[in-house]
Amino acid sequence: MAIQEILDTLGKAINRKPPFCTGTIPVLPDDITLFYKQGGKSAGWLDLSKATEDELQALADACEPATFGLGQRDVLDETYRKAGKMDTDKFAMSLDIVKLGIVSRVQVQLLEGEDEDKTVNAELYKLNVYGKDSFFKSHKDTPRGDTMFGSLVVAFPTPYEGGALVLRHDDEEWTFDSAALTRKQAEPSIAYIAFYSDVDHEVAVVTFGHRVTLTYNLYLGNTPLRENFPPSVTPVAADDSIFHDALSKALADPSFLPNGGYLGFGLSFKYPIDLADGDSTNGHVLKGSDAMIIRVCEKLSLAPSLNAVYNG
Repeated sequence: MAIQEILDTLGKAINRKPPFCTGTIPVLPDDITLFYKQGGKSAGWLDLSKATEDELQALADACEPATFGLGQRDVLDETYRKAGKMDTDKFAMSLDIVKLGIVSRVQVQLLEGEDEDKTVNAELYKLNVYGKDSFFKSHKDTPRGDTMFGSLVVAFPTPYEGGALVLRHDDEEWTFDSAALTRKQAEPSIAYIAFYSDVDHEVAVVTFGHRVTLTYNLYLGNTPLRENFPPSVTPVAADDSIFHDALSKALADPSFLPNGGYLGFGLSFKYPIDLADGDSTNGHVLKGSDAMIIRVCEKLSLAPSLNAVYNG
């Protein structure tokens, strides 16, 4: 078999699953009752399962204009992002995403390879309110630590239309329409989506009402996972068999690298590195198909490593 044919077969065998997970979960009113500062010493509260337009507008008025990360700076530009934000010291809610099983679902569906048995730590980052005509153009999230691998967005069942979250990666596109998802549920429910940090995403224009969300930064924990998943969460073993078989056949073919050599695979995802630490990349979380390639190579007794390749 010609080398190019073998390489083409290997490329097609790499299983690139979507870089996100999503779902809906029913909640009680106490789970999504929000308390927040309105300015000065006054405080407001609302039940997000049945909030009125006036209550949601009061929440929006209590927010500050939302900024976004650009390099190492936070930038305010309402031609790029128009929304309200509230920092964590200005609101409180009893929503427990661990108890509801969301964190377990993220761990099962997003982590792979050596990290699939580790915990996920979700750090509450911001509350955002997108009123009518609000939006956020396409962007990537700014990594806020070496172990941060993704973001989690929880959307509440407030009345609104538009505001879908559109994700793009590797020339593919997916739409998370939280308004439609929560509206379809028979009882008050939240909709959530977790995705890798380097996935391009945007919030489409809200055409009616108020889209209220919580955003969490997702970090890889250092402790082993305790497999006490809620009944709704079933761990699924990664399917490496197609790539494993293709690579095994390539290695067994006497015409493939007969004198030895190097076999390289470009990473599908981007990872933050510390420029002062030349080996820092080895400590980062590999995601999706990148983790699968490393995993299969190790099973076949190869010695995979991460290296930078310069063109030009």
